[in-house]
Amino acid sequence: MSELVRPGRFFDSGFGDLFSWTNDPFFRDSWNLLPRTSNSESQLWSPRVDLIEKEDAFLVKAEVPGVPRENIKVDLKGDILSVSGEKADEKKSDEEREGTVFHRMERSYGKFERSIRLPKQIDKQGIKASCKDGILTVTVPKKHIEKSESQKIEISYE
Repeated sequence: MSELVRPGRFFDSGFGDLFSWTNDPFFRDSWNLLPRTSNSESQLWSPRVDLIEKEDAFLVKAEVPGVPRENIKVDLKGDILSVSGEKADEKKSDEEREGTVFHRMERSYGKFERSIRLPKQIDKQGIKASCKDGILTVTVPKKHIEKSESQKIEISYE
């Protein structure tokens, strides 16, 4: 059958590796990238997150523009890294809103939480977080694991 009419040709070329990232151990539990909601309150927004692997560390970068430093919390429980916080709405009095018409309201406010399962080979004591220009960066150093040499085991015959 010709390449032009072969069914699935487009999927072979463009989508073959689409889900190959799911085999990577860093992304194994990809459902942890979904926003969480608590029982008491619905989550109104969720920051965008980048997960980056470098030679010596993993980086988690989250967009948190407009969230005050004191409202951002980073926790590690077991191998789950959680970033949570709250961006308060700009409260305006009824007087200030009088005569105001909102044609579009796209900015997000409220509480958020993102949880990410980290790989096992991390240095938990070395985790650091910093925030600059609305980007929270959590640096998770990798543990240095020495590669062991292969050892030949003799087989005894009876």
